[in-house]
Amino acid sequence: MITKKVMIVEDEGVVGLSLKSILSKMGYTVTGIAITGSEAVRMAIETQPDVILMDIHLKGDMDGIQATEELNKVTDIPVIYLTAYADEETLNRALRTESHSYLVKPYNPRELYSNIEFAIYKRRLKERIGSAREKVELSLTRSSDCGLIIDPNRRIVFANPASELVTGYTTQELMGKDIFGLLNLAPGAKTGEEEETIQRILSLEAVDYLPCQALITTRSGRTRLVWLRAAIIKEDNAGMRNILILIGNAGSSRLK
Repeated sequence: MITKKVMIVEDEGVVGLSLKSILSKMGYTVTGIAITGSEAVRMAIETQPDVILMDIHLKGDMDGIQATEELNKVTDIPVIYLTAYADEETLNRALRTESHSYLVKPYNPRELYSNIEFAIYKRRLKERIGSAREKVELSLTRSSDCGLIIDPNRRIVFANPASELVTGYTTQELMGKDIFGLLNLAPGAKTGEEEETIQRILSLEAVDYLPCQALITTRSGRTRLVWLRAAIIKEDNAGMRNILILIGNAGSSRLK
């Protein structure tokens, strides 16, 4: 049987523990209970649950809707809102995040179970029938290696959470950047050779054309040696192809 994982975001300890007990009796594995919005984002990225039960009204500077907006930037984990308040303004804010569903406390356990099951089913169906790039992106959100997807114009179109540790940039800052503004494949190379590199990879499918190592310039301006792995992401319909680049630290010391 495939384990189904659920994460709880609830700032009332008794309520969170009661919900955990209910979910455990239903057969779910609870990956954790977060009590703030920022903790919810961190825990979701670390534990990768199949679905998140999110209380909207949380203590602190980030409520459940804001936490969901942050999560939507880096993962596609479905969110089910749980709240005792169903005013129109809150409902409209929740709907804009395109969450899976919205349940008002006190909720019916059977209704909760059906919503969780449908959310998990929809996500796993998407994994099976999504585009090649969508599948790669989903896999990268769970990877501890820095993963970037670039388009034929050398622009970064996806960056996973692990990329922040290697580059120093946030995932939002990386979007749209020229990959060769980060990577120096061959110090001293002539201008224009980067474009030739990308075109050769796409036309010849020669991912080995990339060197095994390169220099990366971090957000702080430092450079470090990293290893590279590359692959071409091809769609079945022969649409636009992208390049996946995995990056890892090649040594413990930074280069000046």
